[in-house]
Amino acid sequence: MSTVKKEVLGYIREIPDSSLKVLIPLLSAFVNETLIIETDLTEEEKEIIRAGREEYKKGNFVLLEDVLLGYE
Repeated sequence: MSTVKKEVLGYIREIPDSSLKVLIPLLSAFVNETLIIETDLTEEEKEIIRAGREEYKKGNFVLLEDVLLGYE
């Protein structure tokens, strides 16, 4: 088993089952589809990311715990 898989499994062991439910669609996508990671972002996309980072710095974000509550 690769070092990366061991590290990921170590994290998974620590996550409660109720929270792991959130990962199922993501993991399924990794297994079943070829993912395309876009690296040539437009200026508009870069601006959206920059604005999001600024909002995050201001504390305008949703806590992961709040998102996970809907999956329990």
